[in-house]
Amino acid sequence: MFTSVLIILCGVFGVETDVMKKVFVTEGDDVTLHTGVSIMKDDVQILWMFGRKNPDTLIAEIYKLKIYIFDGHVSVMKGKLQMDSQTGSLIIRNISSVHSGLYKAQIINTTTKYRRFNFTVYAPVSLPVIASSSVVSVCQTSDCQKYPASCIDPDESFSCEVCAVMCSADNGADVSLSWFKNNERLNQTSSPDRNISLSLSLEIQERNNNTYYCVAANPVNNLTTQLNFQEHCPQHTS
Repeated sequence: MFTSVLIILCGVFGVETDVMKKVFVTEGDDVTLHTGVSIMKDDVQILWMFGRKNPDTLIAEIYKLKIYIFDGHVSVMKGKLQMDSQTGSLIIRNISSVHSGLYKAQIINTTTKYRRFNFTVYAPVSLPVIASSSVVSVCQTSDCQKYPASCIDPDESFSCEVCAVMCSADNGADVSLSWFKNNERLNQTSSPDRNISLSLSLEIQERNNNTYYCVAANPVNNLTTQLNFQEHCPQHTS
């Protein structure tokens, strides 16, 4: 450890710092954080540091082509870390949310360079579930003129048969729930409260050739459930 500190102090006379790179990944993935080194040489030293708010804990090192893993320094890293002997890149196996944080590679030769990563791990989103409920509501005259197929008796009560559906999905970090018509987003919801599920309603007044689907998404993945008119809007299938 003393050798590593000494080399760091001697190497900082020429410092190059890279911009922080944001990395979004899904739980369970294996991820490689690249150093940008094409091939390791005997006189190159790379230190990998980690921290939730400040990357100040040494977790891995390669020096004189020998790899040292210090996963005991951070309990959540135990058994998760590897290093690429050719490039010094850090490999994290089967990641989970506890591995979110800041990572820094310190690359020391005649100068010192840094590679910095802001690393966020997301749980997979759940598949949206669509539930249907047929309702009858009072329509305006203009509605019956616009949607004549949905009007039960346009000459008298102007009642319309409306397909009302509700889409639901589990909530999570940065999860949003949206209804789409073809490629157009109709509405969207999200909530910072992880203890509640997300729900979003939609009403369709008449059958048409558009495709409606509900999407649950976060920054790294999304799942889609398409509205089935035969199942969810039987009053519109005749």
